[in-house]
Amino acid sequence: MNSRSIQNDLLNYTLNNSNHDTKRNYISMSHIHLPVDNLIDIYKKGFETSPEIKLKCYKGYQMERDILIRLKKIYGDKIKTDIEYHSGFVKGHPDFEIENIPGDCKSVLMDEWLPTNHIPKKVYWQMQGYLYLSKKLKGFLIYESRETGIIKVLEVFKNDHIQNQIEQKINEISKILSDLSLQLLGAEKPEAIQLQESEITYSC
Repeated sequence: MNSRSIQNDLLNYTLNNSNHDTKRNYISMSHIHLPVDNLIDIYKKGFETSPEIKLKCYKGYQMERDILIRLKKIYGDKIKTDIEYHSGFVKGHPDFEIENIPGDCKSVLMDEWLPTNHIPKKVYWQMQGYLYLSKKLKGFLIYESRETGIIKVLEVFKNDHIQNQIEQKINEISKILSDLSLQLLGAEKPEAIQLQESEITYSC
């Protein structure tokens, strides 16, 4: 046992447990700010990945989990986790709900990156997506700085203009992916489809 082997073991463990998804079977609200073509492309091909991306992902999840632990210690059963909102091919997973209000946790590298009057577009659209799917009027956004541990909690209110654009994207995505599914089904051989139907019938 030496320092290099411990370093490599820690690094490999972190990479293998980063929670970085390379591909999902749905389109995430965390990317709803992107154009529809980009969202469809991500759905088909998945996400870019690298050791650096995985390490950053692990650290982000680590800090967000810690925030949730603290929230549960403070508010107990008022904090609900494992939340999922969905509409067709699009899903949203806020980090928590408190009194039925969705909330999400974010971390930034430095204090100066904490939002003041301006929330980054990606995060703002993500929160609007949660509000759209949950039909809520507001949500909570919790930021923590890795530099000094400063915490900032913001309220994000429903924005009809953004939510109308999100609704249009969801409808367009649903049509494109539904059409794609039909095309793939039509490309199958009739014999293969018949066999599948037969298997389903006799397995009941």
